[in-house]
Amino acid sequence: MIRLNNGSCIIGFDDGYQLSKTANFIFDNGVHMLGSAEPTLKENSLFYDGEFFKVGEGRAAITDDKISDDTARLRTMAGIAMELRKEGIHKAEVILAVGLPFSNYGRDKLKLIDYYYRQNILDFSYEGEDYSVTIAKVIICPQCYSAIASRLGNMKGDYLIVDIGSKTTDVVYVQNGLPIESRSITIEKAMVKWMKEIQHGMKVQTGKEIPEHEIMKTVLKEESNLPVAYTELIRGMLREKVQSLELELAERGYSLDYINIIYVGGGALAARDYAGKYRGHTAYECDLCANAKGYEFLAKQIMGKQVV
Repeated sequence: MIRLNNGSCIIGFDDGYQLSKTANFIFDNGVHMLGSAEPTLKENSLFYDGEFFKVGEGRAAITDDKISDDTARLRTMAGIAMELRKEGIHKAEVILAVGLPFSNYGRDKLKLIDYYYRQNILDFSYEGEDYSVTIAKVIICPQCYSAIASRLGNMKGDYLIVDIGSKTTDVVYVQNGLPIESRSITIEKAMVKWMKEIQHGMKVQTGKEIPEHEIMKTVLKEESNLPVAYTELIRGMLREKVQSLELELAERGYSLDYINIIYVGGGALAARDYAGKYRGHTAYECDLCANAKGYEFLAKQIMGKQVV
């Protein structure tokens, strides 16, 4: 969160199809409506417009867009509450900085702005604490590009920025610090699809149904109770997925033998451990909050002298 000298603040929110992220917090993107019944536990609970919700438990189903219902707004409210609570604030005017896939930016920008402006005054409770938020401005940023925006001035030569997301992989071509839009693409290969394929592969090879969250623990190198033989199988499948992605990039005309490659976001964790032969000129930005931080950085540039 970045405070402005007029009392308002910038909050970046990266609403992924698996995880939602602010500059300081990460939570599952699942939203469950409880109705008028107050939840037993206040953790992850949100009360808005007369209804209780659980926000941040499990993964929501993949959808074509995020603006056909209120779930994205509810996740955004939870993210805003986390950032405000960290600063001890309960009433705020917010500059909301959010993102879209690089290739969809021009097509969907106005739709996303309209989505947030439709209900820009938000009075709600999160985990038992009341918040009053006015979304004064919505700034839309391109994903992937945002994750490295703060370092563009130092990027001399050719770079390929690869953001392996939950639903898609964004690829941004950067030449001497300038993104080249005509050479930037979005690929329909990403973590959620990979998780499903690995689950199927594990079922075939072991006869067991392995939960998605256990596979994610292997990706994120978190402690897991899976047998060592299972984690080795998962790692082998992940290696195949990442190397398949690199093969597709090469087939699409990117010269991976010499171009600098930077993997960003959650997918960088997988790429770091399972990438192929291009390690000598490949870097890994493994901060899951990189895009959200980048949204705040870009919004700060737009707001200019208003920043404290």
